[in-house]
Amino acid sequence: MLSESRKGFLVVADISGYTRFLADTELEHANGILKDLFDAIVPVFENSVEISNFMGDAIFAHNDDMTILNSQYMLDFSKDVYNSFADKKELININTSCVCSACKHMKELDLKLFVHYGEYINQSLQGRQELAGSDVNSLFRLMKNDVVEKTNIEPYLLVTQQALDAMALTDYAQNKHTLSQSYEHVGEIQFVVDDLSKHWKMHREAKRYYIEPDDKLLFDEISIEINASAQLAFLIYTKPEWRQRVMHADKMEIFNNQSATLGEGTSFHCHHGDVVFKMEITDWQTSHYVSLKHMLPFGLFMRETTEFIKKDNGCIVKTRFSEIEPQDFLGSIKALLVRKKVRAMMAEGITSVHDSMAELADELAQSKH
Repeated sequence: MLSESRKGFLVVADISGYTRFLADTELEHANGILKDLFDAIVPVFENSVEISNFMGDAIFAHNDDMTILNSQYMLDFSKDVYNSFADKKELININTSCVCSACKHMKELDLKLFVHYGEYINQSLQGRQELAGSDVNSLFRLMKNDVVEKTNIEPYLLVTQQALDAMALTDYAQNKHTLSQSYEHVGEIQFVVDDLSKHWKMHREAKRYYIEPDDKLLFDEISIEINASAQLAFLIYTKPEWRQRVMHADKMEIFNNQSATLGEGTSFHCHHGDVVFKMEITDWQTSHYVSLKHMLPFGLFMRETTEFIKKDNGCIVKTRFSEIEPQDFLGSIKALLVRKKVRAMMAEGITSVHDSMAELADELAQSKH
């Protein structure tokens, strides 16, 4: 029986310098380092995409979930993979006093990611399930390129134009390298190259804002179980058109710090009639949580963390708000005056948002059938 073809995102994470590293270093230590690096990124893959194959120095995966179309989900996933890789490499380097060749040359290892969108089938080959198709071939051909020579960027994210079209990101190429490569039997492939090391440095220097359950809260944590994966629930809460719906906003304005994608520093202005609620993304991890800073009158603000906890069938959405934060002594007095009203308003509001998320999740689940 022939497999049905399907469309989706195809991704490869490839450790560069792998062959040289194995050849020039002690095998036992080298394998230990490589295992630690793979152990750091595999959970990110398992949480966001479906792994198709491990290929020595690379992981090949795909995602055919239609709900991630017209979103930046695969870009965020790719950056999360590299951040996990670079964090682990730095941690190994800090915590080792070993002077063997493997530990000394570990810095030569880096990671490249390739993201493409196209058609493929799942075929059985000698008892193994493997993806096949011209778009799969194109992705693997792209791994042989002259990007480093043209850009002098070693750890990069390469995103094909087909993938960008599927994400509906027309401005993503701004301030990045737009290149193309020609291959026999494939033709010319256009793509954008992004420097992953720059994103990791920003990630490393960014302050984490995460409201813990035992922090001082404005009111008790509010949670709901919804019929969606953690991945989809995260998108429902962050994808602009879905966020506007679940927030019951008449209009939503996005101010994005000259970036084509959402992330830390992105501000939302949610219009409800003549009232405008202003909030800013301060921190997030794809499919795991998003933290926001809510602006209040009198220069007051409060913080929110909404997290998405994976379950066998669906996920649990949990939201926590910090106490109102003043900027000075006078602000402390004002915070006391508005606390009761803000507390009631936000508790009622986030409960309504959760209910709307559950409703949209059910609609999306029905649309798959």
